[in-house]
Order: sequence, then structure tokens, then C-alpha cells
Amino acid sequence: MTDFDLLFSRLRGLAWSHVAMAGACFVFATALFVSPAWGYADFARLQQLLSWFGIVAGSLSLVAAFAMRAGWTLRGVEPAVGLVLLLGGLWTLNFPFSVDTFVPVVSFLGMFLAFYLLATAFEMYRRSAGRPGMQVAVAAGAILVSFANLFGLMGVSGMLALSALELYLAGWGFVYACISLSVDAPRAELA
Repeated sequence: MTDFDLLFSRLRGLAWSHVAMAGACFVFATALFVSPAWGYADFARLQQLLSWFGIVAGSLSLVAAFAMRAGWTLRGVEPAVGLVLLLGGLWTLNFPFSVDTFVPVVSFLGMFLAFYLLATAFEMYRRSAGRPGMQVAVAAGAILVSFANLFGLMGVSGMLALSALELYLAGWGFVYACISLSVDAPRAELA
């Protein structure tokens, strides 16, 4: 067995829905961090970006949940979260919310992703995989940053940085969940 066989064995057993969520969180967080938001048009553009985040993250997570071999978290959290994000993204794209509510919506998105991380922490505990306490700490950090953003503790100038930080934290939580909840392919498949 070569190193490539081991690598592909590990890739076959990845929790691909967590990979999709981590990638979407990192891309959206980077877009929020580098985007200037000085006027109404900028927030309208960020609002559309938020809708597309929901559509892309939800659809990728939904497809990956059925394609992965690693098993579902708590018997179906991945497809449910993917469906909620997809429908939420489609809803906000077709029926946009007020630009003034951008920060509460992003804060509630961070809290939603943090509760998803708590579900993965419970699954890590159930499977005795990884360190669930670390996952709970990342989820708690994402919730705290979301509340700080929701209550405006950094002011108007810091809201995009806090929004990006909560998504970066969630993204790293999904990376850890992906690594911890992945399974090795059976040896019979490698021969």
C-alpha cells in the first residue's frame, strides 16, 4: 500500500458536508472582511452576498451529506442544515430583507452555525472521536462574537470584522469536525 492509497482512503472517508460548510464560511468571511461598507449600496451588495452564501453552502452541504461515507451527524443534521440554509438563501434572494437588518441576520447566522458545531461536538462525544470540548469552546466563541456583533459592542466600524470573525471561527470548527468525524475506508476497497 502506497502513501497515495492511504491518502485516497482518508479522502473517501471525509465528512464532505463539513468540508463544504468550512469552505463556504471561509469564502464568505473573507468577502466580508475585505468588503468596504460605506453606504446603502454596499450593504445591499453584502445582503445579496449573504443570500448567495446560504444558497451555495446549503446546496453543497445537502449534496455532500448524501455523497459522504462518514455517516451523518446525529442521524441527519447535515441534510437538515443544508436545506435550511438553501431555503433561507433562496428566500432572502427573492424577498430581500431591509438593509438595516444586515447585522442581526449575520449574527443569527453565526449563532445557527455555532449550534450546528455543538451538534457535531455531541456526535464527536458519541463516537469518541476528537476532543468535543474543543469543539464546544469554538462554538461558544462563535456565539460570544455573534452576541457582541448583535449588540454592537464594536460599533459600526467593527461590525464587518466581527461578522468575519464569527464565520472564521465556525469555519475552523467545521475543519476540526471534518477531521475528527472522518472514517477510514475498509481495506477491502483498497485492494
